[in-house]
Amino acid sequence: MMNRLSGSEPGRSHPPAPKAPSGEKHQTQQPSVPGECRASDRRVAAAVVSDSPEALIRTQLPRPEDQARIDIRSPAWHLPALVLNKIVGYLPPGAQCRCARVCRHWYDCLPGPKVRLMQWLQKNAPVSCLADPGLGRGFNERVGPFLRATQNPILPVLTHLQQEQKQQQEQEPGLTDTRPASQQPLHAPATCDLLSSLVHYGLSQQLTQAHQLRMRPSPLDWPDAAQVATYTFSPCSRWLALSCKLRADSPRHLRLYGWEQGVWQRCPMASEEVEPVGLFSFTQIPADTLVSAHGVNILAWSKTPDTKTWHSTLMCRCPATYEVDRLISMRDGDQIVIAVNTRQERTVLRALFCRHTGHSNTWERIMTQDYEFDMSLRVDITWNAAPESCQLALATRIRTAHSDAATSEVHIWRKGLNSSRPEQWGCQKSVIPRHEVAPHNIGYSPGGQYLLAQLLNGRVCWWKLDAQCRLQEQLTVDCLYQPECEIESVYSFRRDEKQLALAQSLSQVQLFDCDRNGHWQYGPLLEAPPVPHAPPEDKVHTVQLAASGRILLRGTRWCVDIWHQDATGRWQHFLQHQRQETHRFASEGCLSELGELVYTATADPEQTLQVYGPAHQAQLIKKACMPISAAVGSTSPDGLSVFLFDSRNAPIVLQLVPTRENRHCSLL
Repeated sequence: MMNRLSGSEPGRSHPPAPKAPSGEKHQTQQPSVPGECRASDRRVAAAVVSDSPEALIRTQLPRPEDQARIDIRSPAWHLPALVLNKIVGYLPPGAQCRCARVCRHWYDCLPGPKVRLMQWLQKNAPVSCLADPGLGRGFNERVGPFLRATQNPILPVLTHLQQEQKQQQEQEPGLTDTRPASQQPLHAPATCDLLSSLVHYGLSQQLTQAHQLRMRPSPLDWPDAAQVATYTFSPCSRWLALSCKLRADSPRHLRLYGWEQGVWQRCPMASEEVEPVGLFSFTQIPADTLVSAHGVNILAWSKTPDTKTWHSTLMCRCPATYEVDRLISMRDGDQIVIAVNTRQERTVLRALFCRHTGHSNTWERIMTQDYEFDMSLRVDITWNAAPESCQLALATRIRTAHSDAATSEVHIWRKGLNSSRPEQWGCQKSVIPRHEVAPHNIGYSPGGQYLLAQLLNGRVCWWKLDAQCRLQEQLTVDCLYQPECEIESVYSFRRDEKQLALAQSLSQVQLFDCDRNGHWQYGPLLEAPPVPHAPPEDKVHTVQLAASGRILLRGTRWCVDIWHQDATGRWQHFLQHQRQETHRFASEGCLSELGELVYTATADPEQTLQVYGPAHQAQLIKKACMPISAAVGSTSPDGLSVFLFDSRNAPIVLQLVPTRENRHCSLL
């Protein structure tokens, strides 16, 4: 996948600069006055011309008064921009600043400040460049206070970017770049994306450098004896939505909480809807919006300005015979509702495409697509979505009534397939050859560049999608076949989509690597120690590969295993937690992208939560341990909250809090 922050795109770019000598001294940057010539860019540029963000903050760039001393007769003034860029590329950052002070023309030929910061991140922290924009939107309430408490040196530039983002929103409300990430240009990075990337980098480094972490329970206002059915965090991690059941057989009711002043506070919700809630999810765009299904009605919730009350409006309505199967929020703001009709002779899967109009909390339906299938004719359909790349994939399998011959097709829905009307959703159909076994389950890679299919013969095939979403087969391999499980339970991609972990069997995980030519090769085969008391029907329910590809978590119903890659690049089995038959909770585990922290829960003999994470020299260490009385769910997108649930008691949210040991961590 072409990284949207890659320095390989055309534009104002130059070769990566060599690292500055360790003894290089930098002057302290003087605060800029609002309205000063290029003041905004100058403050951001202070974070892009040196070796690290905190050093960049201290670097002084050309000042307006320096321009008076510029000699236009200087030979550098007449050099072409390409020549200047190449020369600058060979200079250490400190020398770049000194040259810029005597030659404004030289400085003006450098790439823009934000682009240079993007290039620095791409070189030094490429995973952070893929951060969800929600991390930037939640900076004030979530990550900002944590970094301030730890005295993180990158905080000044984050604060500036957040203020700039706020100013842009006030000056141009509603203006948002809604293109997919792969289509956003490098030369004009969005402030929110840049802020999110730096938040990801700073917080990841903070959590990685810490040898100890501390968590405290953050209670929720919860009804007595009520049970949690489902829950989800918003992309910015500021909001938490849950469905609540007063009894095991009672309907589900929606509850919403917001993170304010270091605690979760319940948000009032005003609605005339009386139907119990089914599915619900937060949208990418518009921000701070919750979509929920109540019977056939799909509602969109948003907070009234200057109040804490959330109000709902009707997004769309399904026919009375349909049941909502999934709510999907695409990164460009489009919403897809998947509903299934099972009450008629022919089953129909309907995809409703909706979009926010940009006015208040009003929505419009932009298209509807139906797929009919009849199980009596052995017609089947499976589907999945890639929200980041704004794609929807459906695989159909048709067998005739008197023959074993089958026709299988994969339909990829995406915008831009029709060049005359690129803003509309289009479909690319690919026919799978008859000699191939039809797909039973399909899933995407994180950025939507690859589509995987679990075949009926127990094998897994994955294709690469070209510019027109045509399928290009990569590999077909043996895999653990679990027909009743989602395909996501047996595979996991590295965040850059260059490595794949696949459950080869109940005890083995096979790694695959993509080389520079785009060819996939077999990598290491990781094998877990045997679990003598595990029943034969044990199932793999999660495979999670860290964003960097250096940590792997695999969980079954009876054990959790962790592998990590050491400093030499070799994979080592780190630990295994086994469940005993007398334990109430199963061994659980989840992996947080921020800081690559691994959370596991096991009874030994009481239920205990352990947190493992990387340290120096690629070591994996235990960073926290505490008794709990619930099962581990998942972490918030910013990694600062961990959700614990118990069907008999109120849910628990653990919050990472700074410790003395967290402070003054060196980020490089």
